[in-house]
Amino acid sequence: MRLSQRYPSKRAFVTGAASGFGRALCLELAAEGWTVGVADIDATGLADAAQAVTEAGGVADRFTLDVADPEQVQAAADGFVDSHGGVDLVINNAGIAVAGRLEETPLADWQKIIDINLWGVIHGCRSFVPYLRRAGQGHVVNVASAAAWAAGPRMSAYNVTKAGVRVLTETLYGELKAEGIDVSVVMPLFFQTNIGRNQLSSDRERALTERLVTTSGVTAQEVAQYTLRAAGNRKIHILYPRQSALLWRLK
Repeated sequence: MRLSQRYPSKRAFVTGAASGFGRALCLELAAEGWTVGVADIDATGLADAAQAVTEAGGVADRFTLDVADPEQVQAAADGFVDSHGGVDLVINNAGIAVAGRLEETPLADWQKIIDINLWGVIHGCRSFVPYLRRAGQGHVVNVASAAAWAAGPRMSAYNVTKAGVRVLTETLYGELKAEGIDVSVVMPLFFQTNIGRNQLSSDRERALTERLVTTSGVTAQEVAQYTLRAAGNRKIHILYPRQSALLWRLK
């Protein structure tokens, strides 16, 4: 893995690490011997993920936190850097799903998804980027979705947050490139994960999401492997599978 060669200290911090894509990313890094700060609000799932990281050959450092809380994210960033002497790779992955027509989506659901999907990424970047700047190197990977540009119907709240993550990443890329810090945004189509399980929506919308996810034929492990390879190649836009890249160009 080129990331391991570029950053021999191999120190990563991953939010949303308890399950799905976040867990898959952690396990891929663990197989390369990385020290991984596994962070999630789900303490039980986080404990299982940390054990899996250890069993896969990595070192797990657990952080139970809510990415919507800037103080918790900053404390985790400070704690990880203090314990391991720095950070090389930051993956802002934590997120939730909301589905439904614009006028049907409660304002409370809008607030929650913005707090987690967008503010969570902002907090992660603001807390860790100063450490990367100080080191003069590192990589930030922000996880969005094809929703960042596809703008599918009945997904307005989700689309808005993921589009925000894309634009934030592109802006950060311009700000940090000259300082030797790489920035990427991941924008996959549906793949097999558990994002639909806790989706804020009607039962009908939740069932539709779960069907799209379970029948996608693409696993979280495949997306994780591709993401880390593409990040190693310093790609700013990471699109998977091939259909996502084609649709992106058409858009």
